[in-house]
Amino acid sequence: MKNQLIQWIDARDKPGLLYAMMKEFTNKSQISFEGDLSALNFTTLPNASTKETDSLKRQTTEPELNFIILPLTTETFHNIWHELSEKDHLVNEGIIHVQIATKEELAFGAYDNFHKECTVAYPLVPTELLQNLKDTGIIRGYEERNT
Repeated sequence: MKNQLIQWIDARDKPGLLYAMMKEFTNKSQISFEGDLSALNFTTLPNASTKETDSLKRQTTEPELNFIILPLTTETFHNIWHELSEKDHLVNEGIIHVQIATKEELAFGAYDNFHKECTVAYPLVPTELLQNLKDTGIIRGYEERNT
């Protein structure tokens, strides 16, 4: 991986942060979820896949967790969000890792239940979006780091 600047995010509102990132990348991305997905109906969505891609990979190998990749489109956005919010799966920590990639490049990653040292905005995420999320209280802050 090449050296790049990323933003480490301290999330206050995990669902709000994910919603904003999903909205930002709708119609040009894929989203992956990893964890206990047994209560979610993601496999019924069109083009759902359990096969890793070059950019969206499993983050936990032992024990192997449920893993799914979904296209992030206008049509799937509402279905994905409905499943997440109806089951309150982000707050109850059924989902351990979430990643969003566009054109096979990671844009956003929330690992280890959105832990503040494991939630990352890659260069594709506009700094203006992060500042807006901070100003509205969805995140506590963000810090630029070099990888």
